[in-house]
Amino acid sequence: MKDKVTSIGIMLFGGAVILGWVLPAHNGTHPAGVNAKAAYAAQAATPVAITGYRPDFSCSADHSKDSIATMLCENSEAARHELIFDQTYYALRQIVGKEGWKSLRQEVMADDAVLGDCLDSTRLVGPQNIPQADPACYIAHMDALTDKYKARLTGVPLEEASRPIDDHIALQQNLIDLGFLTQAQRADGVYGEGTRTAIVKWQQANTSSPADGFISDTDAAHIASMAAGLPPPAGQQQAEPTTQSTGPTSRPNNQSSSSMWLLLLVILVSCGIFYYKKTKNNKRLSETRSLVCDEIFRQKLNLQISRNQKITQDIYGTVKTDLWVREIGYFIQTRIDGLINARISNVKDRQQLRAYAINLVEQVSSDPLPVHVPINSYVSDPTVFDIRMNPFDYELHCALLLKQSGWDAHATQKSGDQGADVIARKGNVRIVVQCKLYSGTVGNDAVQQAFSAQKFQGAQGAIVATNSTFSQSARQAASATGVLLVHHTQLCGAAEELYRHAVQSHPATHDAIDSSS
Repeated sequence: MKDKVTSIGIMLFGGAVILGWVLPAHNGTHPAGVNAKAAYAAQAATPVAITGYRPDFSCSADHSKDSIATMLCENSEAARHELIFDQTYYALRQIVGKEGWKSLRQEVMADDAVLGDCLDSTRLVGPQNIPQADPACYIAHMDALTDKYKARLTGVPLEEASRPIDDHIALQQNLIDLGFLTQAQRADGVYGEGTRTAIVKWQQANTSSPADGFISDTDAAHIASMAAGLPPPAGQQQAEPTTQSTGPTSRPNNQSSSSMWLLLLVILVSCGIFYYKKTKNNKRLSETRSLVCDEIFRQKLNLQISRNQKITQDIYGTVKTDLWVREIGYFIQTRIDGLINARISNVKDRQQLRAYAINLVEQVSSDPLPVHVPINSYVSDPTVFDIRMNPFDYELHCALLLKQSGWDAHATQKSGDQGADVIARKGNVRIVVQCKLYSGTVGNDAVQQAFSAQKFQGAQGAIVATNSTFSQSARQAASATGVLLVHHTQLCGAAEELYRHAVQSHPATHDAIDSSS
């Protein structure tokens, strides 16, 4: 009933507007004041005129030691291509959220290494005699990086990132003019945290779509339309409407009047049908969005667990999200697409709902797991390795591995052994082991602890064993101290290596072993 009342109200309003234009008093002409308003609206909607592009950092700082930064501040076209890359980068930044910013930044910094190819060491410039940067080379590399990262985008984020940079700058200026960004904000086309917050506020105030911080093509047209209706800036006078006719008037005859009323009737009916269908469609979209939201929150714990399991680090410390991205696709395909496709026929509406679902899954799954909820019913067992086992059972597991390899090994339980988690002996050869059950990267503290324990125990060698990976600083410390860094599956081999080295260095040790046997 509410939808029908809304449609009738829209029909009456549309009829009143159209009637005002077709009544004989207007005589098929528009007052001069109306033409002036239309001209001003067209001017307000015109994109910001760009006279030169600046990079996404301040050029007022001292960049005399940075060839590329200096080149970007001096070359507008190179700066423009950097801003084009920023469109894709900041779209990805909005998708991964604050938790993923660091990983994304590290990945981009690693890819930026190719920009070193653009420095000509044979041409030194500036007071610091730094290699000159080649703008054409820089542009080619940045365009390649843009294409690489843009391939990860779909839906509205891809729509936004593909928009011309001048349009981005114009939309940012529109948000400033509309009061969603402060006047102190510079419209530079970079959609950082402040701009994303402004977009969300605008979406919450002006659309029924999810406030995801991305500007779709529809949102862009809406923002530009709103900005076009602003009052003129101070000092500009808008032409006042006048009732003076611009030409002779003549009343329409009965035939033309009948045609106008028939046209009005057709338009009213068409508008009524259109807005009734649009209202009904919006209601269906809202109901489907609610169903999607309910399903995602119903699966929240499962999504949190899956995200914790699927996002991992490789041995180099790089965060790997491929499994999690595939898991999101599987979840959307099996749990969400059916809800959407059964109710929505419009392809674009389906895509928008799917993008909304993907963003909501990322948001919901990023919440920390409840501390009282176990991932599953698991009992730690030192005889079987599992990432979920408790740290002391992991030490017992390492000791058991050494026992199976012929060592007399035991876990110390931190009983004053100066950092040795496991002490193992074969004949007169003694080694100490630090055992690190980590989900992250093992640092050089573990190496220092193992080395100190070796000295304290008078051992012939020290090992750090882990289920994870080692940092670069840990590897440097190990190289300096002689401590071996291994995965726990390599522990027995490393112990035998220390044993052989001790026997070769001190043959008497081997004789003592033979005599004792």
